[in-house]
Amino acid sequence: MDFHQGDIALANLNPTRGHEQAGFRPVLIMQANILNKHLSTVIIAPITTNLGARGKLTTYLLAKDVSGLDYDSVVLVHQIRALDKQRLEKKITSISHDEFQKIREKLLFVFG
Repeated sequence: MDFHQGDIALANLNPTRGHEQAGFRPVLIMQANILNKHLSTVIIAPITTNLGARGKLTTYLLAKDVSGLDYDSVVLVHQIRALDKQRLEKKITSISHDEFQKIREKLLFVFG
């Protein structure tokens, strides 16, 4: 299955260590489409339904009516990581280009 920047997919993030997000959960595909096409890995940001994580410089609230997810959720931009594409189970939905750009701006706080 092909994944594109801005897609939300279900992924298996296990095993993890420490404070990394774990389990089967939605993730946002952050990587550029040209790399998604040619690499066996993909850069993602985990998504959580724990709304206590919202409101930080490196998180982004995704409303369920905007994201197509079942619940309001938070993108954990500070936990971006590379995954092997075999960890991606299926595409759930996609967000708009405008919504993705707002999330992308949060990377400025991560990378300075």
